[in-house]
Amino acid sequence: MKYSSSVYDSTVTQRLSLKILLLVISVCSAVHAQELPDLGDPFRDDFSLFEEQVVGASIMGKIRSSATYVADPEVSEYINHLGYRLVANSESPSQDFQFFVLTNSTINAFALPGGYVGVHSGLILQSDNESMLAGVLSHEVAHVTQRHIARVIAAQSKARIGSLAAMAAAILASRSGGDVTQAAVMTSAALPMQTQLSFTRAHEREADRIGLRILEKAQFDPHQVPLFFKYLQRQARLYESGIPEFLRTHPITSNRVADVEARLANMPRKQVEDSVELSFIKARLRVYQGGFLGASRIFEEQMQSQNKIMKLAGMYGLIFSIIESKDLSLINLEKAREMLDFLLKAEPEHPMLLSLQADFERSFGDRNIAGTIYNDALIRYPFRKSLVYGYAELLLSFKEYVELESMMSGLLIGSDVKNPKLYEFRAKAYSGLNQKMAMHRDYAEVLALNGNLVAAINELLLAQKVTDGDFFLRTSVDSRLKELREVQQALRQ
Repeated sequence: MKYSSSVYDSTVTQRLSLKILLLVISVCSAVHAQELPDLGDPFRDDFSLFEEQVVGASIMGKIRSSATYVADPEVSEYINHLGYRLVANSESPSQDFQFFVLTNSTINAFALPGGYVGVHSGLILQSDNESMLAGVLSHEVAHVTQRHIARVIAAQSKARIGSLAAMAAAILASRSGGDVTQAAVMTSAALPMQTQLSFTRAHEREADRIGLRILEKAQFDPHQVPLFFKYLQRQARLYESGIPEFLRTHPITSNRVADVEARLANMPRKQVEDSVELSFIKARLRVYQGGFLGASRIFEEQMQSQNKIMKLAGMYGLIFSIIESKDLSLINLEKAREMLDFLLKAEPEHPMLLSLQADFERSFGDRNIAGTIYNDALIRYPFRKSLVYGYAELLLSFKEYVELESMMSGLLIGSDVKNPKLYEFRAKAYSGLNQKMAMHRDYAEVLALNGNLVAAINELLLAQKVTDGDFFLRTSVDSRLKELREVQQALRQ
């Protein structure tokens, strides 16, 4: 079952133990730096890019541990691919961003300090097309590139980092509907400021203007933006008690709509064909948001459609429901395989379908067949998260700990983003290999990346008590413990 790609080098573990990342940035974000920036006076008026990264990383740790955070690898892959297509056409194409999805039926999106952009599942499901969804994301990208959040925070306080993180939590609560970090906000001094942490009309106009330019350069149809605005306004009139969250956090006035339409007068309309990925992502989100039974009824209706993409989405969604529910009562094994064959003939070698097929075989069919599918697919798509995670689960089931450790180490050393799932899989591999110090160190990274610094520090203390590690591993444990304690101290200020 060995994956033969040279990406996974068995010597990377020793190299990784020497790769000690920097304070704070290494806790939760994808930002790597060569030396710690000088923060200067912590009470100065401006809000630096470094401080944005620190604050955003702190909040993202809480978000990742929330029940509403969608950790689904396919959803993450899609929203980040779409987001970075927009970022590449922005004024700051090299800026680091992370896009993520929350399970929430409301129509909303929001930006956090440090380039984090959140999207509610309701927005994706209600978007008529990819250009409409991209229009909202481009608006949020513009808020980040123009540093609107930093300006708002800098105008409100000259606080230390710990207070800034609490203020960012207040921003998140107001942008996301208040569910994700309500506990953090309720215990912070930032709560009275929640209503003050709003973008100005000038910010919104600037984000509209720049967002339209990003959309056009990224080859989407910018004319979908005013259609989305008008759709939200109609909803607000029909359901006065249920005003869309996007209207609350990004107020849409008639002047704002008119301004957007005026800017579009000289922009040609584009016929943009939606990707099949969007329909597959919607299917997965329907399962997460509405449950298996409700989603299955929608999928069965879609399967009867004459529209090709709609039909494929129905089949995809039904098989995904079976895998997630671990219940084959919805459809028999033979019929499910026929549907998978139909999907793969319609979209040959599509990574989402290869992953679906392999996951299905791993759950209900022949695990050796699943291994072959994963192995072949990973040669073509070596960094595809859904394939990596599925194959890792398969390796665990076969107790192939050496191969699992090598694979995860290769991915971690080759990635610019610290992925807690990869650390979790490698920790399980070390556990199977009875390498306790390495296991505790990796579980500490999982906890730190999920915002639980206290538990992460405790894991590193456990690692220090174990004697099975070499000099490099002991050094990395000691250094990481020192870093996390400094982070903890900084966030208390």
